Amino acid sequence: NGSNQKADPIRGGKIRPDTARGGRKRAQVEAFAYVVLELLRRKRNVKQSSSSSSSSSTTVAVRRRTTIIDAGSGAGNLAIPLAACLLETMEDEIEILAIDTNEFALQRLSERAETMPIVGKNIRTLAADLADVNSILGHIPSENDVVVVSLHACGAASDYAMNLAHVRDAPFVVCPCCTAKSLTKREDSTRNDTTKNNNASFQRSGATSEITYPRSKWLNDVLNSNDADAEYAILAKVADVGLGPQTPSQQRGHQRRAKHIVELDRLAYSSSREYGYETGLVRVRRHDPTVYGKGEMLLGAKGGSVAAGVFGDLLLE
Repeated sequence: NGSNQKADPIRGGKIRPDTARGGRKRAQVEAFAYVVLELLRRKRNVKQSSSSSSSSSTTVAVRRRTTIIDAGSGAGNLAIPLAACLLETMEDEIEILAIDTNEFALQRLSERAETMPIVGKNIRTLAADLADVNSILGHIPSENDVVVVSLHACGAASDYAMNLAHVRDAPFVVCPCCTAKSLTKREDSTRNDTTKNNNASFQRSGATSEITYPRSKWLNDVLNSNDADAEYAILAKVADVGLGPQTPSQQRGHQRRAKHIVELDRLAYSSSREYGYETGLVRVRRHDPTVYGKGEMLLGAKGGSVAAGVFGDLLLE
């Protein structure tokens, strides 16, 4: 129908519908929608069960909404179709907060959302740096549950998306890309032209001093501890472009293995004692790893939480 066509994820990025890229983008969004919908359904069932068991109590349960943060939303290629899918059955239960430093992209997102009434009234946009955690969380009611999603937020932006989840003990679903961009260190944020700089790609995807690589003690110990930064830099670059000169098949093989290690490093950081997350790494269906290297989906949730149970079940499918 018309609403589904307006929510098609290829519309925001001017992607041709008859291309492999268009097919991959739709598959990515479908995967996010499936995972988040399973998570919300399980949480709803748990709440209903808990409410039923305490029905004799005089205490009235307050319905808690869930804020889904789309970190690095761009023009809404994930936020809009995700909202269209979830709001069909959960309009009163969720809102989506789309965050990006690019105000032009957010304006495009808002214009698209406004053509779909239910979607438009349940999506908010926020022009903010993902590194500014306190400012972002200040825009979310403290009583709301939170889920963080992020599709192809370049470089360190994916790590900042995961960090947002850590601060709120929230589950995350993240599909990173452009690993080597995280190696670029941002300019001094105290400069007067910070907003302008953060709209530059290297500023959005680069890391501040708060984000270091390797992310985990595991990978830091595996690499040469005396030169772990340099060895990680090589790994990150291979994850993006492979190792040449080689045949395309060999190059893709090196790229795939390096990318796998980089993502396991991110998950090991979330699983550390400091955060206590249960994590998993899956690949989006219809994403052939020998052809396309950006199909890994990182799942993480606080150990023992409802979300951790959902993700654990998904990993067994």
